[in-house]
Amino acid sequence: MINRDIKINLVSIISLLICSLCNFGCFIRETVNSKNDARTIVGIYAGDGAAQGCVIPAENMFRWMGYETKRIYADDINRSLVSDIDLFYFPGGSSSPYLKDIDNKGKEILKKSVYGGCGYIGTCAGALFACEIQVWEGREIKTGQLGLFKGTGYGPNPEIFAYPEIGMCRIDMDISHPITSSCEDTAWMMFYNGPYFAPDTSSGQNTFIAGKYSLINRPAIIVCEYGKGRVFLTGPHPEWEEDSDRDGIDAFKEFDDRGSDWDMMKHAVDWCLRK
Repeated sequence: MINRDIKINLVSIISLLICSLCNFGCFIRETVNSKNDARTIVGIYAGDGAAQGCVIPAENMFRWMGYETKRIYADDINRSLVSDIDLFYFPGGSSSPYLKDIDNKGKEILKKSVYGGCGYIGTCAGALFACEIQVWEGREIKTGQLGLFKGTGYGPNPEIFAYPEIGMCRIDMDISHPITSSCEDTAWMMFYNGPYFAPDTSSGQNTFIAGKYSLINRPAIIVCEYGKGRVFLTGPHPEWEEDSDRDGIDAFKEFDDRGSDWDMMKHAVDWCLRK
């Protein structure tokens, strides 16, 4: 027969073991959750209007930076299924489907997300979408614009390259910003029917002009804030690596990149995310 005191001790030991296991399980869950909470997710718009030749290089670029990427679509935004996104990326292509497919509720969700602290990076069409106004072939468009940037995006710009021509354009950089501080005074980026930007100086929004097109002396890359969020817009395409395969596409390899733009884009993401 087992002594009563031994029985009590055994029960106590088993109880302690169970509590310890439970506490350890909670610790594991908390550790895993804290790691998951620390993930940074870049939501890359891949719906109609987003060119696959822009989406794929962007995915590879953000993954090279160490960030998780997730393709998002108009329906995700319209149904408010983007609460896990830390930074929104809208690629080149055509802004018209962006304006049409993302409804008014979806646009408000995007604006509130950025206003509340999310980042936004737009390239070419994705940059036009973020403007308060876009003027394309002389036609002014206000309806459906996000208005993260209080100003106007103008295109096309045939003085640089007339569509469907494509080529490397020289950008005169202002290296006084954290994003551009490690850049050279000039950069060469692919231009494909992109816009230039004109800030509305009466809006009260501070806009930093990070780079200008040399040929037309107009802003090519701009940086601004929208509420607690930060916005980076570029007319040319820094996501394309013309002399490297790491962007995941075969196009444009006949051009001379004269140095990668991915380091600058890493600084842009860090700045947008306040890192």
